[in-house]
Amino acid sequence: MGNKLSNSQLMIPVYINEKVVLDMLAIIEDGFSMVSQVNSSEQRENEGRQTGGISATSNSIINKLLKIDFQGELSHMRSEGENINVTREKVHTNVSLLSKFRKTLKHEKLLHTSSSLSEIRVGDFIEFEGELKKNPLIECIDKLLDMFRMAKIFAEQPELGNKKEYNAQKRKDEQSIKQVKDFLEELKHSGTVDFILSHNEATIVLSAQEQYLANDNVSEILGGSFKVLGKVIAICEDDSSSINLLRKTSLSILTDEMLSDFFGAFNGEDMQQFVLPELVTRIDGPAMIVIPIAIYA
Repeated sequence: MGNKLSNSQLMIPVYINEKVVLDMLAIIEDGFSMVSQVNSSEQRENEGRQTGGISATSNSIINKLLKIDFQGELSHMRSEGENINVTREKVHTNVSLLSKFRKTLKHEKLLHTSSSLSEIRVGDFIEFEGELKKNPLIECIDKLLDMFRMAKIFAEQPELGNKKEYNAQKRKDEQSIKQVKDFLEELKHSGTVDFILSHNEATIVLSAQEQYLANDNVSEILGGSFKVLGKVIAICEDDSSSINLLRKTSLSILTDEMLSDFFGAFNGEDMQQFVLPELVTRIDGPAMIVIPIAIYA
């Protein structure tokens, strides 16, 4: 095997931006091939053995695995050797290329493993570990849609005399669901979704692209502890600045007062009966925005 392996090399990604990994390795190696040929020479030996008028021929590789003893006296032994050139192809996968890229960053001392903002600059590669949470606003809306879906499943069938009123309420609910779904699509229209990771010294916002999530399933990275490899694109050193979680949507132009009125329905008495995440649209510093290259266990 050569070099000793570590657990960090044997990674299982739930998110991997393959394009970035390929681009970075191409820059590092001035172009590369995902398939390489390895030429080697093998020595094969055959032994011929005669004893008591009975001869047996066996391959030397098998002899290393099985000990075969012959009874009788050895009368003659001969050995024949043959050199064979063997060509093998080594094929990289996206995960092996990621492991290679991470190993290169560590070897060149370009990978920061500390979240101390005093040691990190915009443009640095960083690796950290923690439990990821979804953008609170998106999580709240997702839970509302789940609630609507469950209410529809367990809805009571109307009595004959109330069918007209039931249909009117049903159309109203469907319109509300459509509006909520449209709003959710607006939050995700850029194809990215924010994840939040709370660390000892800073809150980290990951701007992840949904297309690179394993099986297109956001839930894969929720509820567990994962390592994140990424590149820092913004830093808020203290609480005098913040990260707007609506920065990629048209709602970013609204003032805090307008947003408070806009999201007032989420804090109404009707919603108090449900366990919903706290509605947060800004992350106060110290904080940073990171473009994730990989999220893995």
